[in-house]
Amino acid sequence: MMCRQAVEAMTDASEGALSGWRRLAYRLHLAMCPACRAHREQIETTVGVLHGAPRPDPSEEARRRALEAFQNRKKSSV
Repeated sequence: MMCRQAVEAMTDASEGALSGWRRLAYRLHLAMCPACRAHREQIETTVGVLHGAPRPDPSEEARRRALEAFQNRKKSSV
């Protein structure tokens, strides 16, 4: 597995979606590649920070526009 393939597999690996040979190749690559290990750590840190960040409530205007868009889409699909 090359670095590009390992980076592409990181999301699947974090979600437990890698299986068989692909998972083995990914793990072997990480064992041998400090750059990809560092990249994975950066991603994990970023995801952790974002999960801990406050989530602001949408404004009433945003809620209204989203509801209108949903209703218009529903009408156009019927």
